[in-house]
Amino acid sequence: MNRTIKWQFIFSFVSISFIIIGAFSVMTLSLMDNHFAKYVAERQESDLIEYTTGLERLYEENGEWPTTAAFDPIGLESLHNSIILKVYDNEKNLLWSPTSSDMMGTKQNMQGNAPNMGNMMGAMENTPIEKTVPLFNGEQKIGEVLISYTGPTAYTEHDALFIADMKNNLIIAAIAALVLSFFFAVLFAKKISRPIVSVKDFTREIAKGNYTSSSPEKTDIKEIDELIVSVNDLSIQLENQQNIRNQLSSDIAHEIRTPLTTLKGNLEAMIDGIWEVTDERLQSSYDEVNRITRLIGSIDKINEIESHQDMLNKSSFDLYVLAETIFSNFEALFAKKNIHYSLDGGSLFINADKDKISQVITNLLSNAIKFTPSEGKITLKISQEKNQALLSVTDTGEGISPKEINHIFERFYMSDFSRNSLLGGQGIGLSIVKTIIKAHKGTITVKSDKGKGSIFTISLPITK
Repeated sequence: MNRTIKWQFIFSFVSISFIIIGAFSVMTLSLMDNHFAKYVAERQESDLIEYTTGLERLYEENGEWPTTAAFDPIGLESLHNSIILKVYDNEKNLLWSPTSSDMMGTKQNMQGNAPNMGNMMGAMENTPIEKTVPLFNGEQKIGEVLISYTGPTAYTEHDALFIADMKNNLIIAAIAALVLSFFFAVLFAKKISRPIVSVKDFTREIAKGNYTSSSPEKTDIKEIDELIVSVNDLSIQLENQQNIRNQLSSDIAHEIRTPLTTLKGNLEAMIDGIWEVTDERLQSSYDEVNRITRLIGSIDKINEIESHQDMLNKSSFDLYVLAETIFSNFEALFAKKNIHYSLDGGSLFINADKDKISQVITNLLSNAIKFTPSEGKITLKISQEKNQALLSVTDTGEGISPKEINHIFERFYMSDFSRNSLLGGQGIGLSIVKTIIKAHKGTITVKSDKGKGSIFTISLPITK
């Protein structure tokens, strides 16, 4: 089932927090159990040493083993800590052991502590341990003590309560951390998802063709701001494309309507007998039909190139020699408009479709001549940069305004429709150029200053 980005973020954030907090809690509990058990075991060992040392001191103070009552302080204290002592002399005679009433009190004390010990340290082993420790007075052995206790550790009531409090506090802290992580996950999810939802709504409006809707507000998140800017740019581009399509429909209709109107008027006049059918009038009608045919043929040519981009008849040839040949074909036009011209560069072999590259150079030169006034200058340059062949056409013509420079490669786009029509333009020459260069996996760029001229630069990969 698909989830919204908000709940996906919350789920992911809480899941990661749960895993981290759970792992930390388990690790903490394990370390606490191990270290506290070690601490209690060391303390118990210290108590055992203290008891045996106390018994040896008791013998030393009296010069012999005292009466039974003298053992009570040490023996009863050990019982309080759940340790049973039985003292024997060298002849194995029992000198002291706890009475039944003493043991009963110790048993009740241990039973009272059992719930805390069982609940808090249930994983620990409580194995009964007995060991005999010899007693000395200097170098002389004076007896031994039988020590019985529950191992590996015996917890006092305070020990069990301390462990219980620590674990309870850790559980509370873990729950509080999970609650806080969920709260912050919801907070951050809203902050991140809100602008993305706004972008989604904005793109939905764009899909409906509503390019005038207000763009989402910027946030303080760099990537989302970049997304908003990109979507807003996309909206502007789509709106411009829509305007171009509308203009294109109008331009095509105008291009076809004009010759059709002329042709229709001529034919009607001749059919009605208003005009005499002459060779000149038939030729005029034929020229109008040719004009329509050329327009449709140009459109078909673009479609053919775009649909057969991989069907290029590539061969190795000298780009400079090709440019020189085409350049010479335009010498008459250069002279007619009194345009100064030059060809710069040197021999440069490329692997491409020679006919289509020839068409590219022809279209660019034709375009430059069309918009370059008398006494102007046109330069064709061939050069190499790394593994790219560069072909540039520079003119001192009218130039292109910044507003129009991004649209000149669109089909039928003409910055000045009436003037281009007078010059015989149909707005498809640069579109054909771009389509051919794209088929060769190259690029075409243009730099222009309005009123000063333009530079068209083509980059083609040099492949063998």
